[in-house]
Amino acid sequence: MRTAHHQEKIFIRTFGGLTVYRHHSPVVISWESQKARLLFCYLLVTSDQWVHRDQLIELLWPGSDHESASRNFKTTLSRLRKSFQGSRNPNPVISQGDAYRLNFETVSCDCEAFRSNAVAGIKHMTRGDVKGAKDHLEKAQELYAAEFLPEEPSDQFIGEARREMAGLFTTVLNYLEQIYTAEERPELLEALRNLAHFPSFQRT
Repeated sequence: MRTAHHQEKIFIRTFGGLTVYRHHSPVVISWESQKARLLFCYLLVTSDQWVHRDQLIELLWPGSDHESASRNFKTTLSRLRKSFQGSRNPNPVISQGDAYRLNFETVSCDCEAFRSNAVAGIKHMTRGDVKGAKDHLEKAQELYAAEFLPEEPSDQFIGEARREMAGLFTTVLNYLEQIYTAEERPELLEALRNLAHFPSFQRT
């Protein structure tokens, strides 16, 4: 029997634009504020780690008075959670003291899966384990459908993450090119080269 949190789990797509899926169907999130949406994007960037409240406050209100910014953060976090409750989705954020992260009991996201598979594939390749690398690299390549959160072009923190993911994507494709060349798979090489429209891919 499926448990409640499995029934409610949501999937977040970040490559090509922020989209929320519930039961494999897109869900419209009525964000309570722009800051609430931006806070969620920051937590997506840092999805693999806990982030201290003060770091999030500085990202959202750089240079602001700490006391007023702390009040604003509390309100923004509440609005973020309310944004998801309005779509019958579970609470996407958990806390541990003054640190916050995505709640992986209720949320999964393509950027975390991409990063995990890309890093695993690169590690296998550096150890000479081509067979072990191939599966991870192909999964990573499939997940990177377009640029990371392109609707936030001017945000510095998100921009740094976008460049990091683009760099990982380039490395993934270059390693896959090596693998397919060694396997003499011209059709797969051609498919890879058709991905050159991504600005991040520049073959070595």
